[in-house]
Amino acid sequence: MVILVGSFLRFWQLGVWSFWIDEVFTVLDAQQFSLENFRINPIPYLAVKLSMSIAGTDEWGGRLIPCIIGILSIPLIFLMGRALFNVRVGVFAATFLSFSNWHLFWSQNARSYVFTVLFAILAVWSFYLATERDCPLLMLGSLVATLCLILSHTLSVMLVPALAGYTVSFWIPLPFGDTRKKTPPGIRPRNLLIFFTPFAFVALLFVLPQFHGYLLSGWGLNEWQRSPVYILFTLVGGLSVPIAVTAFFASLSKPMVRAKWFLICFAGIPLILFLIASRQVNVAGYYLFFTTPAYLLLAAVGCDLICGAKQIPSRLRYVLPCLIVVTMLSQDYLYFRIENGGRPKWREAFSTILSGISEGDRIFVSAPRMSEFYLPEVPRTNVVAVTSDIIEEMLADTEAFEQNWKGNNAVWFVIDGGNLNVYDSGEQFRDWVRQRARLVKTFPVFARAKDLTINVYLWKE
Repeated sequence: MVILVGSFLRFWQLGVWSFWIDEVFTVLDAQQFSLENFRINPIPYLAVKLSMSIAGTDEWGGRLIPCIIGILSIPLIFLMGRALFNVRVGVFAATFLSFSNWHLFWSQNARSYVFTVLFAILAVWSFYLATERDCPLLMLGSLVATLCLILSHTLSVMLVPALAGYTVSFWIPLPFGDTRKKTPPGIRPRNLLIFFTPFAFVALLFVLPQFHGYLLSGWGLNEWQRSPVYILFTLVGGLSVPIAVTAFFASLSKPMVRAKWFLICFAGIPLILFLIASRQVNVAGYYLFFTTPAYLLLAAVGCDLICGAKQIPSRLRYVLPCLIVVTMLSQDYLYFRIENGGRPKWREAFSTILSGISEGDRIFVSAPRMSEFYLPEVPRTNVVAVTSDIIEEMLADTEAFEQNWKGNNAVWFVIDGGNLNVYDSGEQFRDWVRQRARLVKTFPVFARAKDLTINVYLWKE
């Protein structure tokens, strides 16, 4: 039943939402994906390309395979929870994942992140069982799943230090009383060499121009000013407050069995490393999405402890899991009924332009590749990217700027807050547009306290 409900939620309105900016980037690049035009994270691009070849090049087609991957993660986390703890933990974890608004959003996205959850579950589950059963074959499976994880999103490589930290921790006593019992039999040189030897060569990635350029580019150097506070708020908001709080207190509860300690390493070490790196490098909070299974399983463990506590009246034992589910369902309601799936209405905005555009009209937009997908009929030379350079040109000489861009044709402006808040933080460009152009239509969307509204303006004599 849990899997059926999760499947229904992920397929519901799958093709209704417009692509958002990063989705269009992925879709356009996936269409060009080949050995000659390779991407640093090939698995999601290959999956989206295959998805569109099966189901079409629209929103439904681009999201079909990611949606299926999201559904497959639900039974997997159940099996992992059952294997590490018991059936009740598995059921709780699968239920939480099924209703998770964060996982729902990425399951309905032609992006890489839902793949990271699937491969992270396979990687950590195989690693844990390999150390418990002293099984080299399972350790090899964990290695393969981890490589698939990294090939889905490069920065998910932070799972490797998490697993290394778990391994090394058995040589270090825990400060609050070590009840993990003895070291797992599978933590021995043969198994550890199978898994960690390939990652000893990770430093060689820094000589690759693509990887080196990514880390040292303007995007990589955090021009979006993402901070540790931003990362924490994104993580807690994505998980939901009840899940985050329950997982936190479950991690502090006793006894500190090995399975729980394993989840703490899985959740905590990547978070700590990302918080440290965020001071120098661009690190988004949703890059930690691959650690979601750890938090959901820890929350499930917390609920299981309460449900099994004899000192709590039986009628009150399921209050916490019910509260978590109700919170998640309320977020899902907002997602479907109020927030437009958390997507700006780019498709609708460009449809408005398409209904009134004339040959030779120019279009100013902060994300020109959006018009490449939604307005393929318009020549690329007629699309102007609103960048810092364009805004500086406008501020330097407004009259010359108007003469240069107006000409005898009309000019359309697609004004969205998301990108322009970075390039036009003082709103000089947007004020200039409001003074000269006529507002054609507004497409309001408000999601998670963010204003995703898009306004379409037309400037002509």
